[in-house]
Amino acid sequence: MIFRILTPILLGLSLLPFATQAALVTYNNEVDLIANGGAQTRYDFETASGFPTGDYDPTLSLIGNFDGIQFNATTISPSAPTSGSQAMSGENGTYTAASLDFSGLSQRITGFGLYGLDLKNGLALTPDEFIRINVDFRLGDSQTFDIRLGSAPNLTPIYFAAYDAEDSIRSLSIFGIDDGGNNRGWYIDDLTLMSAAVPLPPALSLFLGGLVLLGRFCSKREMESPAA
Repeated sequence: MIFRILTPILLGLSLLPFATQAALVTYNNEVDLIANGGAQTRYDFETASGFPTGDYDPTLSLIGNFDGIQFNATTISPSAPTSGSQAMSGENGTYTAASLDFSGLSQRITGFGLYGLDLKNGLALTPDEFIRINVDFRLGDSQTFDIRLGSAPNLTPIYFAAYDAEDSIRSLSIFGIDDGGNNRGWYIDDLTLMSAAVPLPPALSLFLGGLVLLGRFCSKREMESPAA
């Protein structure tokens, strides 16, 4: 009797979303990102941190799996990293895309921050260049963000961060491009990842509590019912 009652309820509730996406917040400085609290990990891409020696030959500097993250990216030794002597760039060189896959982690990535730099040649007629970041969220589908150098001098570090406490980021794709749609050289440095434990869906505890109460109610009714 109890299962006959619970089955349609379970099927109906299984169609309802247990979580909704909170507002995505973006930042242009590191202080505001870190102020959200939670676990934070910074990757400076230096050999002292365990990364391969930066080389413009991608076969020598492919990062691969690092801390459970799949870095389809390389380290390089550019002329002006934001810290240390190395940075991260595309999987097959500075004119190609890089990707980071977080699916192997036990915790969820709630946000990221980084310094982006382009490699424009400084000529006045050079099209405006930017670093494009495609972000694959679990709840919010995909978002695209552009880090533009604009009129700033060549190799000026531009900070960008995105954070959503209620969602999780599954992967990042990063590449350089200009206003004409051409691939351009780029790199990033000092990548910060914000992470949190994987929570129960917000409505799940209420749902389970309701099932317990319903089960007790049905059991009581069956005990009170006269035998056939």
